[in-house]
Amino acid sequence: MSDDNANITFSFDETPNNNNVWDSDDVIAELLDEAINSQLDTDIYIPHMINYSENSTIKELLMICDYYGFAKELKSNKCSKGQIIQILVDFEMNPRNNEVVYKRRSLWFYINELKRDKFTKKFILW
Repeated sequence: MSDDNANITFSFDETPNNNNVWDSDDVIAELLDEAINSQLDTDIYIPHMINYSENSTIKELLMICDYYGFAKELKSNKCSKGQIIQILVDFEMNPRNNEVVYKRRSLWFYINELKRDKFTKKFILW
């Protein structure tokens, strides 16, 4: 019987290559960040869905979607309230949309503040 593994050799080049240098601590930190962000997204995603489900009507949800620019598609596809909420929360959770989401939430906050004031509420047609 011949030993097939007898001719296998390994060699390591110990010359550092600065272009492909990586540190195992950096890799571990990056993996942990991804896991934490994924968990945070899940921890935030579900409460947003519950909040929209319990505190918003379809008309209010479509108004938010209209602000973001995709209400017509939802209406034409005759999406259910659950589908609208899922699409809306997916949009708001996307980091690329942070700016428009923050602006919309701020404006909605200001509208609610104006509606609470005795004087300004008569000017709000909301």
